Amino acid sequence: MTDRMRTFFRRPSMLFYPLWLVVTALVWTAARRLGDGIVWGYACLAALPVYALRPGSYLHRATMERMTGLKWAVIVVVCAAVVISCVIPMGYLPIWNGQQPDHRNQYELTAEAFLDGRLYLTYGDEEDLLKLDNPYDPVERQEKNVRFHWDHAWYNGHYYMYFGVAPVLLVFLPFRVLTGRSLATYHATQLFAALSVIGIFILFAYLSRRFFKKLPLSVFILLSTAFSVMSVWYAVAEPALYCTAISSAVAMEIWSILFFVLAVWGGWSENRSIALAALGALLGALTFACRPSIGLANVLVLPMLAVFLKGRKLSAKLLGKLCLAALPYALVAAGLMAYNYVRFDDPFEFGQAYQLTVADQSGYNLAVSGRELLRIVVDTADTFFHIAPVKKIFPYIAGGGLAYNGIFFNFPILLLGLVGLSPAVLKKARQEKLLPLMIGFAVAVLAVSAVDILWSPYLLERYHMDVYFLMGIGCFISLGLWLDALGERGKNAAFAVSALCLLALFSAYLLYVGFAYYYNPEKLTALRSALGLG
Repeated sequence: MTDRMRTFFRRPSMLFYPLWLVVTALVWTAARRLGDGIVWGYACLAALPVYALRPGSYLHRATMERMTGLKWAVIVVVCAAVVISCVIPMGYLPIWNGQQPDHRNQYELTAEAFLDGRLYLTYGDEEDLLKLDNPYDPVERQEKNVRFHWDHAWYNGHYYMYFGVAPVLLVFLPFRVLTGRSLATYHATQLFAALSVIGIFILFAYLSRRFFKKLPLSVFILLSTAFSVMSVWYAVAEPALYCTAISSAVAMEIWSILFFVLAVWGGWSENRSIALAALGALLGALTFACRPSIGLANVLVLPMLAVFLKGRKLSAKLLGKLCLAALPYALVAAGLMAYNYVRFDDPFEFGQAYQLTVADQSGYNLAVSGRELLRIVVDTADTFFHIAPVKKIFPYIAGGGLAYNGIFFNFPILLLGLVGLSPAVLKKARQEKLLPLMIGFAVAVLAVSAVDILWSPYLLERYHMDVYFLMGIGCFISLGLWLDALGERGKNAAFAVSALCLLALFSAYLLYVGFAYYYNPEKLTALRSALGLG
């Protein structure tokens, strides 16, 4: 092996160039076969950013240490591009984009019900379910051929929406009052997905400026893009109803984490920190009113509170301020409990037990028996490591809502979060007082996953959205500490991270194609033919 070849393989970043040429050739071939000027435009848009992120580029040499107007402009432009690329495709599928007025429109109907002074939904055929011995039993419903409305809660002769009420109060009801028109559900998902992406970019920018100043700008951009796309990709494919609930909770929790991080590590005065914490508490509490399982991510408040209190004397005055910061939790909890009690005679029942779906969930609860504990262990392993059969034709994955792969199979980059266990990272995490937060993210992911398992008859791909953003933020912190600890040796590692980010984006694209084209198979056939994939 020549010296030049040894140098090449010692610098993994040199692999960028043949990789970029291969990708460019594939994109050019697809564009040529499709013969569409728009596709050529997309090809250029895809090729230019990849070239801009090459190892010798300005973005790769620049770091987050001394931020200039140009750097901030690049970040804003990239963030805007990610928002647009995630939001626009949501309107392409007739089954999800409101073109079918009575499809997945429970949020719209609930807003109308509130304006009529009631909490339940009316359809005019409620008497059918009243004839059944157990309306929650799907077998009895099928045997007696009873009409019912799918994925509604049914209690005391009324239909209810069991999805969180916060989006109704924050978006659907104000829109209806101000415009006189109902908001198509997927538009709310667009809003929450955009807020999620923007929140991740801002959170990562602050963490980088505060803890990882040597992080290359290119790595920051790719990690922010990959983890934000990863967090909302399913909502892009199936934006209405289910993902409205999930994306609203994800957006609330991301911004809650951001405000708590600013309160603890921002270096503000005590009063300003308390004010920021109160905002974080309000958004964290609203997460429960969007999707209760994601609300469990508020466990992150405990390690951040421990860091905030370290070195401070716990006086009556400070205790009073902390109670004031936590007041939004109490107020929102009281409102939710009253809302649940009026509907289901139980302040802790959100409607999960009264769903009309594929299984009788009236007996589900959070009590953990030995059998349920075993189920949590087995299904948790599936959540992270399950590998579904790979199809032999493009896009190589199953389509539709029932497709299911493990988190690490979908996005291998999340395995890099394990670098947080290395001695160098643990040492630096202790120095920066980030170790409690890192542990908190691990606990939050496991807690949210466990509740998803207990409350569901089987696992679905969209449930991964409950934890993707948590794992992405935790992974970003671990990678930032790791690359910073490596110093100059981190340049090649940074390229490896960048490559995995590109792989994550490609994976998200394949997942979206598999799901979106499930509803338009003829378009998938045309795309497959254009790519020359049979």
